[in-house]
Amino acid sequence: MTMKRGMEELFRAVLAVQDEDGQGAELTEERVRAVLLGLDVFTADEERMLATSPLARDTYAEVFEEVEIERQVFRQRCEQARLNTNTGVLLAAAGGHDPIEIPSDDFSVTIRSHPVSEGWIVTLTLRDRFRRMARAEDVLALVDDQGVTWLRGQVNTFGEINSYEWPYDETPAERIQKSGFALRVQHG
Repeated sequence: MTMKRGMEELFRAVLAVQDEDGQGAELTEERVRAVLLGLDVFTADEERMLATSPLARDTYAEVFEEVEIERQVFRQRCEQARLNTNTGVLLAAAGGHDPIEIPSDDFSVTIRSHPVSEGWIVTLTLRDRFRRMARAEDVLALVDDQGVTWLRGQVNTFGEINSYEWPYDETPAERIQKSGFALRVQHG
C-alpha cells in the first residue's frame, strides 16, 4: 500500500462517519450543474459545505455523474452524425488578421477585436448538420489543445455561441500562432 492510497482510505473513513448538520441541503443540483458546466464557480462557503456535508457531497456526486453521462451522450451523438468536432492542427500562418476565421467541416470560429474595449469577441458558429444534432439545453465549450476554454454557453437561434470575455494574458492571435494549435467543441 502506498502512502497516497493509505491517506485516501483514511480520508474516506473520516468522511464516512461525518455527521450531517443539514446545511448541505442548501447546495442545489442546479447550482452544482452550473459549476460543473463551467458557467460559474463555487463560493468559499459552498466549498466549505462540500468539505463538511455528506449531503452536499452526495448532491455533487449525483450531478457529476449526470453531467458525465450527458457528455458521453453528446460525444456519441456527434460520432453517429459523423460530425467533426475538431479544427485539426492549424498552420501558424492561420492567425494574425482581424477578424481571424478558423474553419472546420462542421463549425467555424471567428475572433475579432472588441469594437469598444481592448478585449476580444469569440464566436462559434455551428454548421447546419451540427445545429440539427445539438439540443437547445446543451452547453457547449470551445477548448484548445492546451485545455484553455475559449467560450462556453448555449447555442442561440443563429447557431452561434458568443463570448465577449477573454481573461487570459495571451491574445487569441498569439495562442493560434503556437505550434500544434487546434480547437475542439465539447459538451459543457
